[in-house]
Amino acid sequence: MRKKSARYLTVTLLEGIEKQHRYANLSLNHLLQSEDLSEVDRHLVTRLVYGTIQWQLRLDYNWKAFVKHPEDLPLWIKVLLRVSLYQMFFLDKVPAHAILNEANEIAKTRDHGRYTKLVNAVLRHVQRNGEQDYQLIQDDEQRLSITHSMPLWLTHRLVAQYGFERCESMLEQVNQPPRAAARVNTEKISREDLLAELGDELPDLKPSQLSPFGITAEGGNFAQQTQFQQGELTVQDESSMLVAPSLQLKPGYQVLDACSAPGGKTTHIASYLEAHSGGRVIALDIHQNKLNLVADNAQRMGVADRVVTKALDARLVDKEFKDDYFDRILVDAPCSGLGLMRRKPEIRYAKQEQEIANLPKIQLDILSAMASKIKVNGLVVYSTCTILSAENQDVVEKFLQLHPNFELIKVQAAEEINWTGDQKLFQLLMDDYQTDGFFIACLKRIN
Repeated sequence: MRKKSARYLTVTLLEGIEKQHRYANLSLNHLLQSEDLSEVDRHLVTRLVYGTIQWQLRLDYNWKAFVKHPEDLPLWIKVLLRVSLYQMFFLDKVPAHAILNEANEIAKTRDHGRYTKLVNAVLRHVQRNGEQDYQLIQDDEQRLSITHSMPLWLTHRLVAQYGFERCESMLEQVNQPPRAAARVNTEKISREDLLAELGDELPDLKPSQLSPFGITAEGGNFAQQTQFQQGELTVQDESSMLVAPSLQLKPGYQVLDACSAPGGKTTHIASYLEAHSGGRVIALDIHQNKLNLVADNAQRMGVADRVVTKALDARLVDKEFKDDYFDRILVDAPCSGLGLMRRKPEIRYAKQEQEIANLPKIQLDILSAMASKIKVNGLVVYSTCTILSAENQDVVEKFLQLHPNFELIKVQAAEEINWTGDQKLFQLLMDDYQTDGFFIACLKRIN
């Protein structure tokens, strides 16, 4: 039965996430559905999985101080040491002897107990010496990297772009628990009525500061509420709720959502349109299974009569649509997703610098493919959930160089929240509203 303990399952799950580059949330959900765990153990596994991933580099820095050749250890040992140290450093209610005993038992069941003595020795060393003093790290960026568990290459990029102080402020938010957020479907219910309905179940429920459609809660899962099944709300981060209003939509518009899955922004766009006025949004994605998610979301939200899905690479729109066809186009481009690090902590380790370096070309190709499809005076909104200028401001600037018949205009959502920064290249960071990092630019075709 020890093999099925919460901590054993956590180690196995984290090993698989790292080895096979899985999404932590999907892997965790699968485990919680397939294993018969008590409510206490479900919460423990969830806390251990996300906490260990969030603080991985910091945890590694501590156990590696007592291992001569850490690179030679198998992955599961590294994960076991991380999980153990996460409990030691961050879970005050778990006694040290329980952490050590459980770690030793897990080590005994793997690899014929070959590493049991090493695991025990390392954990006892850390227990006696306490957590490392990160202030002793002389290099400023390395200290920032270890303290906040951010890869050094990424720390360097963020410091270069935002300066040391702003980068530090941002990284202090990255490892904080994310707020649950949802968008109210105002076609079915008002935000005030929904807040009243959910108030007893979620006492910390609040209206969003960013969006008039948003609600937030420090705890809870909006997808488990009956209102979600009824289409009265959908799970969506506050920052991404700013995209649809930025399109400045009218009921009869023809809209293209070039990279639509899983459909949160698509259904938000559709809520501004009217089928009887001819309004519709065509939702593209390369994969049909992802388009099925878009269609399901549209059906649940009651906007399916205004949503058409089509399997197509957005770079190939010229083969399917005539020029000057759309009133509005959204390019919510594939990106590194680094603005989602609070919600998806594994992103910071999974994304490699070279992989990210290839994204701006794809983003620019998609954006450029839209240039002839938008009507004169129409708007193309470019958005990403990343915080790197190479994928955001730089892509927009290159597009404008290639297409002088477009100009930047102020992002409507930025004006509505009285954004004091650049309203034409609107960049939200994680410490602005404690939401996801997000970028929006609005491009108007002028001739």
